[in-house]
Amino acid sequence: MVSIEYFAQAPEPECTPIITPDDCGPFVTSMPGVPVDPAEKSQPQGDPMPEIGPSLPGIDPDGEWFSWLNLPDWTWDGVVDGTVITATGLVFVLVLTLLLLVPGIQLAWTPAKARNWTLASLVALPGGAIVFAGLDPMAPIEQFGDGAAELLAGSPVHGLLLMAVLLVPASWIAATAAITNRRVKAATNGFQSPARTERVLWAQAQREQRAAARLSRYRLPFTTGGLDPHPVFGRLAREETQAPPTSRFKALTARTETRLIVPWINMREHMVTVASSGKGKTTLMFRAILSWYVTAWLRHRQWWRRDRPGRPLAMVIDCNGGPESIKAAHELERWMLKLGVPQQRIGIFPYNCQFDLWRMNRDDMRSVLSAMVSGGAAPTTSTEKYFHEGRENLIHLVVDAPAKVVNREPVGENPPRSWMEFLSRFDPQVLAKLWGGVFDPGRGGWTGVVGADQKIAATMQGEQPVLPSTLAEFSNLYRLLGDAFDGDKQLTDYDCLYVVLDGVTAPDRARSQFGALGCLFEQLADKDHGRESLLAVDEFSAVSDGKTRADKWVMRLRKAKIGTWWFAQDWNGLGFDDEQRESLVGAGSGGAVIGGHQFSERIAQAFGTKKGFDLSRKLVGGSVAGDEGNIQAHDKHLIDPNRIRRMGKGEIVHVANGRARWGQVSPLDQATYEALRPLPGLDRFTEPEPEQVAPVIDLVKRRPA
Repeated sequence: MVSIEYFAQAPEPECTPIITPDDCGPFVTSMPGVPVDPAEKSQPQGDPMPEIGPSLPGIDPDGEWFSWLNLPDWTWDGVVDGTVITATGLVFVLVLTLLLLVPGIQLAWTPAKARNWTLASLVALPGGAIVFAGLDPMAPIEQFGDGAAELLAGSPVHGLLLMAVLLVPASWIAATAAITNRRVKAATNGFQSPARTERVLWAQAQREQRAAARLSRYRLPFTTGGLDPHPVFGRLAREETQAPPTSRFKALTARTETRLIVPWINMREHMVTVASSGKGKTTLMFRAILSWYVTAWLRHRQWWRRDRPGRPLAMVIDCNGGPESIKAAHELERWMLKLGVPQQRIGIFPYNCQFDLWRMNRDDMRSVLSAMVSGGAAPTTSTEKYFHEGRENLIHLVVDAPAKVVNREPVGENPPRSWMEFLSRFDPQVLAKLWGGVFDPGRGGWTGVVGADQKIAATMQGEQPVLPSTLAEFSNLYRLLGDAFDGDKQLTDYDCLYVVLDGVTAPDRARSQFGALGCLFEQLADKDHGRESLLAVDEFSAVSDGKTRADKWVMRLRKAKIGTWWFAQDWNGLGFDDEQRESLVGAGSGGAVIGGHQFSERIAQAFGTKKGFDLSRKLVGGSVAGDEGNIQAHDKHLIDPNRIRRMGKGEIVHVANGRARWGQVSPLDQATYEALRPLPGLDRFTEPEPEQVAPVIDLVKRRPA
């Protein structure tokens, strides 16, 4: 039973009946209940109203397919707020990316360098937020959300500062991607306009060189240091190889290097340098010698190395001569003293050191004396061969004279001990007496060493006897050389040796001294001298006549652990003819360090080619480059001859083994000099053993010097 009750309300006093008299009577407060079947209570009463809502045909959003998707409640205000935050973030990233591209392009950043800055921004901002939040990995996102709330609340500056924790790294990522894409595209497909591609490549090379020049003004160590040190010449601008162009991924994963490093093995081999006057060739030579010396000493002190080098010996042959050469010698001496080299182990030939020619063994003495006259060159014609053989026979009679003759057999040795004694033996009577007999041509009765009389007679026969002509040659040579070879020093008595030859004012004397010194260097190949040496020959053109066999030196001096370095102002200064020049450059397995000069095609041709691309585009309207064109690969010089011509003072490129490193030599200024410290242990060295040629380093394990 269901009853419905109503509450009665008293009639109003001013009520007036209208239809019936009971209109103003009291209301009915209840009515009898109607019985209801319990089964009918659960049944719907009347027709139900159909539910109408948005739906897609065939898709049940409340079914199993979408049970995992929890869509948040959104409003139009939320959509507007999200749009404002997204637009603000995109604008911020775009503006900051453009600002980052300006220094990235103007300072010639490589993709690897831009990558490093990107990693730094990630570590500094999101990483810093995580650290300061107690290692909470969600801290950057929460800080970004707080910044977005500040932005919507009307504080854009503070909001963007908080949002920068993610926006700044995003800008660096975008800038790095743009720089990488620009570099790779310029080196491969190029831009739509071929002229623009050339401009980009040219400007990029110039900016890289200027960046290296700016960095070179800052002090730079002479070596890389560590367990495997290498010489450092200056700052690196660009590196090119014969390999195909790198991809974007390899460009981003490459190593960043700002130092112009020349591998140690290259300086142990043989190198050439061609640079015009005024391009900083002397600074390059001194910087290279100091870098090599410091590196060699560091490697020498590493007693555990199997390839441990001996005590370093730096040698310079300045073939030009004159006051500038003397000034350069004293400048190198000043730097060596600063490194800690003892004064007595620094020599300037022929001013404060003279070599001992007359105390060496007879085989070496004959070789040096012959090289002084012939330059060490082999005869090429029958006339040259005749005089060469006669001269060799006469030098043998003078140098190999015995101490005494017993039963017509030579006993002992009696070589000359000075120039005057050497020249005094150029007389048949003196030679006959030295060999145990009396010179009396046409008569018998020779009582000396068997066959010696015939050798002496051979020097006096013919229309042009060898003995008087050879005497004249050596007399003139002595007048030119003076007492330069009448001293008591060997090459290995020094740690730094600067040889000054008067190649301009006295070319004959310079060539004679050069040939003699070259023979002294070659003789070290047959001795266990225990030194690691570098020989730099400056202004080689002053002595490079047809008799100079520099290419043969290169092949033989390597066995003596002497690396050589040949300097010239142009291609023609590397030898007497193209055959000698090509042979010298070809033997230089260490490559070349090239400065600015003209006629650079010959030196560029010697170091091979790399792959390049020829770009073409169809013209629209006869003047505008279209979207279509062709790309064709071709071979071009590894080192661009025109770029070599444009190189300024101090700009160099080291090319070896299919790799070219462009850079700037670091200057040897006063700041570098004052910051230089003596090398530890360099002032200590052992005394020579009796069988050694000179004081050398003691290579006993754990001995520093």
